[in-house]
Amino acid sequence: MRAGKIWEPMARAIAATGTDEHVDRLIDLIGADIHHDLVTVTRYSATRKPEFVKHRRFSDEMVRSYLENYYVFDPFYASWRRQRRLGIMPLRALADDEVKRGQYIAGFLAQSEIVDEVGILLEDGGDWCLGIFLDRSTKPFRDAEINELNDRYPVFAALHALDIRARGSDFSRTSAPDGPGATPRKEPSIPAGLWPELSARERQLVQLILAGHPTATIAERLGIAVGTVKNHRRRIYEKLDITTERELFLQFFEFKT
Repeated sequence: MRAGKIWEPMARAIAATGTDEHVDRLIDLIGADIHHDLVTVTRYSATRKPEFVKHRRFSDEMVRSYLENYYVFDPFYASWRRQRRLGIMPLRALADDEVKRGQYIAGFLAQSEIVDEVGILLEDGGDWCLGIFLDRSTKPFRDAEINELNDRYPVFAALHALDIRARGSDFSRTSAPDGPGATPRKEPSIPAGLWPELSARERQLVQLILAGHPTATIAERLGIAVGTVKNHRRRIYEKLDITTERELFLQFFEFKT
């Protein structure tokens, strides 16, 4: 670590654990000597739609666009739902999510004028992780910078774990974001003119799918069996002339744009 730039933000991050300043001081520490143009902070769940916690030097309009449209193409979200892997995650490392990554880069990042980003994914209780993302608008992150973040990751993880222990089960800091640079959760809604062939029950189920809920959670929320959810899905796909969940998301996104 470069002592001249790292020790002061580290001391502030340690002092802020268990307080409302924790995430901001953690951002300061992570980006202390790693050049970046902006920062976004998102919570990912394996069973729910992402939550946008806060940002620095980012667009509130793009935050809304992410929550309403682009989260379904977010490769970091897809990776967390599938693997639940913590650590330093450069965008270019998400080879398993090539399709999602391509749409994410061509759509969301292009509109945001971002050329590269790296995520620092930290355990955040239950099936959630906290993702702090450093973004660049001019040039990609170098391997040496990624290695530097990997070396420091145990410190970041320890500080966030200390904050969680200090707060106990209180996750209000992230689950109800407010203030400058923060955007409250917003569940997706199906536009009135989209999919008129679906019944009210089928639209309810589709809305839960769009919110990121897996089959088991949908069954629990609707009070029906998992097999019944699967049958509903099959009939919905037949009515919409699609075969995959990805096509469902694409129809939703294309209608809204």
